[in-house]
Parts: sequence; C-alpha cells; structure tokens
Amino acid sequence: MTAHAQQLQQPQRAGMDLETELRAAVARKVGDAKFGLWFGEGVRLGVDGDALEVGVPNGFFREWIRGHFSGSLVEAAEAVVGRPLQLTFRVDAESDVDTEPKPKPRGGRAVEVVRAEDSRTSAQTNASAIAPAPVERPRAPQGRPLRRLDDFIAGPGSRLALAAAREMATSMGSGFNPLVIHGGVGLGKTHLLEGIATAMRAANPGLKVVQLTAEAFTNGFLDAMRANSLTGFRSRYRGASALILDDVHFLAAKRATQNEFLHTFNALCSEGVPIVLAADQHPRLIAKLTDELATRFLGGMVVKLDAPDPATRRAILKNKALARGVDVPDPVIAYVAEHLRGSVRELEGALHSLIAHALLTGKRLDLNLAKTALRDTIRHTAQAIALKDVERAVCRLFSLDPEALKSDSRSHAVAHPRMLAMYLSRKHTGAAYSEIGRFFGGRNHSTVISAEKKVASWLQDLQRHRLLAGFETVADILSTLESEIGA
Repeated sequence: MTAHAQQLQQPQRAGMDLETELRAAVARKVGDAKFGLWFGEGVRLGVDGDALEVGVPNGFFREWIRGHFSGSLVEAAEAVVGRPLQLTFRVDAESDVDTEPKPKPRGGRAVEVVRAEDSRTSAQTNASAIAPAPVERPRAPQGRPLRRLDDFIAGPGSRLALAAAREMATSMGSGFNPLVIHGGVGLGKTHLLEGIATAMRAANPGLKVVQLTAEAFTNGFLDAMRANSLTGFRSRYRGASALILDDVHFLAAKRATQNEFLHTFNALCSEGVPIVLAADQHPRLIAKLTDELATRFLGGMVVKLDAPDPATRRAILKNKALARGVDVPDPVIAYVAEHLRGSVRELEGALHSLIAHALLTGKRLDLNLAKTALRDTIRHTAQAIALKDVERAVCRLFSLDPEALKSDSRSHAVAHPRMLAMYLSRKHTGAAYSEIGRFFGGRNHSTVISAEKKVASWLQDLQRHRLLAGFETVADILSTLESEIGA
C-alpha cells in the first residue's frame, strides 16, 4: 500500500477513523448487498483536501463504480465531513493508468482505459494520401485480421464494456463469470468477443478457447442428435478452457437446445471455466429464454453497449481509415459521423464506399465527393421518426398494448411508459405538444408538458428508478428506446 493510501486511512476522529465512517455512510446509501459486492476489501475510501478518493484494484472497478455510484459516494462522504467534495479515483494495481499497458502474466489485474479521443495520427489535407501498408496480423478463417481489444475505440457508451472485456481476458473469469455483453446490431459485440478470445490465446498458448455463434451451437446439437453422437458434441464444449458464444438470443424458443446449453453452462461454471456471451438485449428481455438460463446469465457481469457518440464516431472512422492505409480529411470524417449515427458497421460501410468511389472515379476524396457518394445512403438512413414509431418502441419494451398506452389508466405500469413516450415524441418527432397529446389518448398540451418535465426530473435525479426489470435508470430505458426508433 502506498504512503499516500496509508495517510488517507489514518484515524481522523475519536472512536472511529474516517474511512470506517465513510464506509458506513456509503453502505447506508447504496444498501448492504451492493456495498458488499463493490466496496469490499479491495476498495479504499479516503478524503484528501476537497477530494473524496476511492482506491480500486483495477480499471474495471473504477469504471463500474464511477458509472453507478458516483452520486451516492459524494452525498455520503459530504454528509460525513460536512463540506463539498469532488470524486477522484486511484487504481492501486496500476502505476500509470494513462500509458500503454505492459504485458502481464495470467492473473494480472491491469485494465487499460481507452478514451474516445484516443490519440491517433491527425488527418492531412491531402484527400487520399496512402500510408504504409498495415502490419500483418494473424487472420480469421474469413481471411480478415483477427480483431483485438486494442483496436476497439471506446466512448462513454462502451468504455465499461471494454473494461469488462479486458478484465475477463486477463483474469480468465476469476473476477466475475459469466460476462454478458448486450446491445444493438453493429455496435461492436462481436469485436469484443473476438478480442477476448484473441487475448486469451495470446496470453495462454495452447488454450482451448471455443468461440462460435448460438446458431452454430444449435446446428451442431441437432446434427449430433440425428447422428447419435451427443457424447462427442458434449465433450467438445464441456472440455473447453473458455467458451465464447455470440448471438445468444438465437437460443430463444428452442427448449431442447436451451436445456443442452444449460447443462454445458453448469458444467463449465463448476470448473471455473470463463464464459462470455453476447446478445441483442438484456437477458431478462430475451423472449422465451428460460428462467434457468436467464438467472445464470445474471449471476455474472451484464454490461450494455450503447451507440457511439459523435466524438467516438469520428475516432472510429479515423482509426478504420488509417487501418486501410488512407488518410481521410477531417471535414469528411465529421460529415460522415454527423449523418450516420446508427452503428459502427454503418460507419465502416460508408467509409469503404467513399474510398472505393474515390479510387474508381479518380476524384479527390473531399467533402464534395462525400456528399455525392453518400447522398442515397444518408437519405435512406436518416428517415423521419413518427409518433407511431415511438408508440411501437414503448409498447414493445414495456409489453403494452397501444390502446392501453392511450387509455385513461393512471397506474404506474401504464402512466410512466406514456410519459416516456411523450418525452421521446417531443424530443425526436418535431410534433407540437397538442399533436402529441391528441395521439396519446386525446390529451391536452399541458399534459404533455407535464410529462416532459417529469421525465426530465427523473433524468436529473441520482436515485434509481426501477420502471422496468433489467434497467437501473430512466436514462438506460431512454437509450434503449432511442436505439429502437433509430434516434
């Protein structure tokens, strides 16, 4: 332990030292269950001047605590010391968290934090300057280079998922197991899964990492049943050193396959084998997934991938352009990032289209070319959001009938989703208050204004609003709904 950490732990008050008081206050604030899980012996609390310093064992803990407990920590500490405090973090296992990580043996706990503004070569004004050929890397069966975690460009909506992926690859499941990554199409789930597998194999040559899709697992299981060779099928998966399964939502409604995977899951977990899963929704929201599987998935770490923000989209485009050996001007990068917001796959497709267009026509890759080449792509992507789109997304997420959403019911199960629908309608459709009110059950404009203010207050409130199982905050629910409507 550093001298600084020891200094922070020195008794500050008679009868009880400051850290003990801080820990007691935080436990009261977040609840004993969460406190025991995230603030155990590896996490230290102290006050240094006007800063509340939280010592954590690795970057994963830092990102999780910062994302879920910042407000509660500050409020609890301020109640103890009686003055305003700023929240800071110290990663005890890292000497310099902002530098490139050094290779560590299996079991090391260092986790790199990748920022959206990750430093990379800035674009030159020359539209199609060709850079030196990329360094050759091991390739996937499809012929492309294997994805790595170091190549993943993280932003506010994906930084925690990347930290969790690094932690899983480093600790081989000793910190949490399984790891479930969920999010919309094209946001990088497969990249993270492949990056975890690549990191595991690099750190442990000869490791039997089984990586596949849920569809491949299902087809293999059905083939094994038809061929009466289930013993060999089970031996392959239950003898794995790590199991990484993509598109786990594909198992939904396939009862026999789910039962087979449940037994495989249990067998691996009992041996401490790391399991990594990816799905398009939170496990609790996957329709017709058995409770036995859903509860086991929730027994580890469940983390969401959100769509990249503008800064992250620009960084992704810059990185992928340089990987192709092409230096794309900043105005072109900014134009593409501004108009294509849905997924990383969409960004990559637009970039490939631009580069191909410039090469085939012999034209300069500039802003004028980008506007011409991507005109149809942007027009079809940026379609207007209608009130019906908001209604459909809210009803689907909350399992409501549209008539119920428009009814006079004041129960929270209906009234709160209705408020969220009105808030999103005002934010994304451009419809007037009166038009929104009429659509959602013939209400007047003041009802919509009131709903908008109520949701805004929920967003500002640091307390958790459990309006729907599987979501901790209203911001999480809104993010999912906005992804659904393409906002």
